[in-house]
Amino acid sequence: MTRADPHARSGPTLTDPGSSSGLRQYRCAVYTRKSSEEGLDMVFNSLDAQREAGLDYIKSQRSHGWVAIDDLYDDGGFSGGNTERPGLKRLLADIRSQRVDIVVVYKVDRLSRSLTDFARLMQTFDEHSVSFVSVTQQFNTTTSMGRLTLNMLLSFAQFEREIAGERIRDKVAATKRKGLFVGGNPPLGYRRPMPSDPNPANKVLRVVPEEAAIVRRIYALYLESGSPLGVAKQLEAEGTPPPRPSKNNDRSPGDKRWDTSVISRVLTNAIYIGQIVHVRGHNLPKGKGRGTAEIWPGQHEAIIDRATWDRVRAMMDQAKPRAEPRWTHTHLLKKKLKTIEGVTMTPANTANLKGDRGKHIVRYYISLKACKQGYRTCPIGRVNAGLIDDLVRAMVLDRLEAAHGLILDEIEATSRDHWVREIIESVVLGLDHIDVAISIAQIRGCADALGEAARAKPNGRAGDRPRRRCHFTPQVRIEPSERQGIRGGREVLTTELQIKRHDGRRLLLSPEGRDLVPRLNAASTLVPSPHIVRAIGQAFVLHEAVMRTRGEVNAIADQHGIHRSRVHHLLHLTRLSPAAIRAALTGTLSPRIALEDLHDAADSLDWSLQAVRLGLPTHGS
Repeated sequence: MTRADPHARSGPTLTDPGSSSGLRQYRCAVYTRKSSEEGLDMVFNSLDAQREAGLDYIKSQRSHGWVAIDDLYDDGGFSGGNTERPGLKRLLADIRSQRVDIVVVYKVDRLSRSLTDFARLMQTFDEHSVSFVSVTQQFNTTTSMGRLTLNMLLSFAQFEREIAGERIRDKVAATKRKGLFVGGNPPLGYRRPMPSDPNPANKVLRVVPEEAAIVRRIYALYLESGSPLGVAKQLEAEGTPPPRPSKNNDRSPGDKRWDTSVISRVLTNAIYIGQIVHVRGHNLPKGKGRGTAEIWPGQHEAIIDRATWDRVRAMMDQAKPRAEPRWTHTHLLKKKLKTIEGVTMTPANTANLKGDRGKHIVRYYISLKACKQGYRTCPIGRVNAGLIDDLVRAMVLDRLEAAHGLILDEIEATSRDHWVREIIESVVLGLDHIDVAISIAQIRGCADALGEAARAKPNGRAGDRPRRRCHFTPQVRIEPSERQGIRGGREVLTTELQIKRHDGRRLLLSPEGRDLVPRLNAASTLVPSPHIVRAIGQAFVLHEAVMRTRGEVNAIADQHGIHRSRVHHLLHLTRLSPAAIRAALTGTLSPRIALEDLHDAADSLDWSLQAVRLGLPTHGS
């Protein structure tokens, strides 16, 4: 049997002039899903069979004006327990864009196995006057009876799914209570018992002597260094073979390396002291706790003695931070930013104590490779989140206005960043360039959702909008969709840059050393450097105290609890010109200008020379 061609249809299409005049046409989208990836590489797979059944059903309703659209909405290898599916997202985007009238599926559970998700999907369908049809179950949500029957069937499907899950969890718990290992691959140092062995005494984990020696070495190194990263580096230096994926007792060579995640799993696994841990309720919803741990004596042989285990646990508990700073700021590029090597960059932050002034939070993105294997293994390491968020936001907003006529400046900042995230597919950061891929389909969805609020106004003035424009024009590459039949594609915005360290920060500059985008906050307004603002404020407070009391500088320093050399250094800043101070306080100074640069510029009493040193416009320019 050959693969069915969904585009080879004898019925009328949306652009077919031969369709019956006066008959309304209903645009039908066929959605297909398969939970596993098994068999998807076949010439005619399950997705093809579902699509063919849906197309045949649409042809049978041709007399009612049903017409199949050309786009493919397939999700191969995705569970129906959630809505995180690319094909479903494309379908919903086209529904919001009023391009679909009827959604056709082979069975109800192909759309969703969750009653909650299904209710949300039906609400979205109703809001856009879209009907839902199941081919094999004869459901049509255009009638109240069809909606009632559909909800009842889905309730029973979810009940069956939950009962099956409970049976599996009960069996796992009963097996662990007997002290037997249940799970996937056995941990380093053990091998799985052979399933064909009839002897019940051989149903426990067996120690692999060579790997058990590596486990003991890991515990010994951690007791010496107290650092998982230090242990990983030492094992790499010693040439110790890293753990490899095991399947059916066959440890085949792999490309895995020693990193902090592997070391931490070894140091926290109670299997090594002869115990089996079972966590009940580990699948609770987010925010409902982490479940309760039950510890049972295992039937396998221990590799680590209890005394060593307790010492390691004490060191790890002591190494945990006392109080982690709470940070609620949304990273714009979360789950979208990767390095040129394809390594994910995850959001992180650090809190610098500033005495009585509290904590100064610094946000950044850090490469997972740098976290696990050390900064020397990753050329990028980490990058300031504020700088790269501002850069990507400005690139996307500029492109939306220039090419698509959308201006998001007038809407609230949170809503604006929400749509920027929806439009961005991925961001790839290299040492000399950055690529931002944006979805054309999502741009259309944004335009349809916001309507006139995001349209360019003919009488509007560019000066009325906040400053967030790039100081460059990125190159644009239009890429068609990777799959035939999917409308849209994407645009890739590319610009050259260099990452340079200056004044303790890593800046994003153009190849010529110019600023790519000014530093902005969430409301797209300029943000001055906080430590420069504090220094200038302190300088004038100290200067006012000296002039008011006519006292010695050293005495003023002692009164304010500031080191004398620091006071002399700060007072030097009062010699800056009004233009230089204004630029520092409004954020128009280049991010490359550090506090020491301001101090050096103040050496000259010639304000024009100060402007030249700080890159400010002079009176003659």
